Amino acid sequence: MSIPAYVTGIFSKGVHTETAATIIQENIPGSDGNRIALNHLLYSNQGTAHTLSFMYPGNRAGCRTTASADAAISQAVLNVTDAPVDPTGAAVASGDVIAYETAAGWEFNTVSSLSTKAITLGTNIASPVTAGAKVRVFGIAANLACQQAALAASVVTELGDGNGIYFIQPEYCRGDPVVVQSNNATAAGTLQNLVALYLKK
Repeated sequence: MSIPAYVTGIFSKGVHTETAATIIQENIPGSDGNRIALNHLLYSNQGTAHTLSFMYPGNRAGCRTTASADAAISQAVLNVTDAPVDPTGAAVASGDVIAYETAAGWEFNTVSSLSTKAITLGTNIASPVTAGAKVRVFGIAANLACQQAALAASVVTELGDGNGIYFIQPEYCRGDPVVVQSNNATAAGTLQNLVALYLKK
């Protein structure tokens, strides 16, 4: 059976660039019962090699927890059931990437600080979170809960040919979101195109 037989949805993004040394990030919402696979990506680089990271949550309880209480719009604190950790097992810290389910779907944010099981977020919550909602911790790319690709300097890099998959989430991440980051170091790059597939396989 070919890959198209397993595809339940497609996520795509067009051009995205940032000033040099500012991370380029695209957030791919999770879909219940599906794994996310990178199907095609085009990235143009200037004079510096960059690293692309296809990030997924860690496989620890503190990376795969739930909201322990409701959180309202504009609230900055998200209380969770398990002590939140990054994929290495260290307590979450400022700058760690996090995602949580809301009334409007998956919302992506960063950690500002932590007090036991209360996460203060970098940006206030935009849509209500209910107790029991999934909370996923990605950490940072350096935690290596990700698959990575080297993007050479001064060329356009193509990952995947649109006919298969280049990266895919681990099985334990079925239903979870994905974060795609370029470190965009020194000389600015441009994400020209990104296509991801939702797979029931």
